[in-house]
Amino acid sequence: MNTGTATQGPRSNLRTIVITLDSNGNPQVSSGDETAVISPKKNEEILWKSAHSFLIDFNGNSPFYEQQFSDKYAQSGLVRRDVVSSNSVFYKYNIIINGKTLDPRVGVDP
Repeated sequence: MNTGTATQGPRSNLRTIVITLDSNGNPQVSSGDETAVISPKKNEEILWKSAHSFLIDFNGNSPFYEQQFSDKYAQSGLVRRDVVSSNSVFYKYNIIINGKTLDPRVGVDP
């Protein structure tokens, strides 16, 4: 029986956003991840990672099928089919760690 290799190796369509804390304990991401643009044509997804427990909250306006993610469920999944790609539309979300918040955004590449 061939078990395959589907889960082996890095996935080129998975964008990893690493969340760290600054010296005041506030969540932060690299400057290139303050606006993460992903492509539905390439089946891109986001994976949030942090050494700390976190909550991702799109406050009811998510480009994904889910509105919230966490350190336990950190992968976005695909962009919803009804999301129209645009260079000028962005989806703000909150990263919450220990009650402190950062509000980056996601864009969907046309």
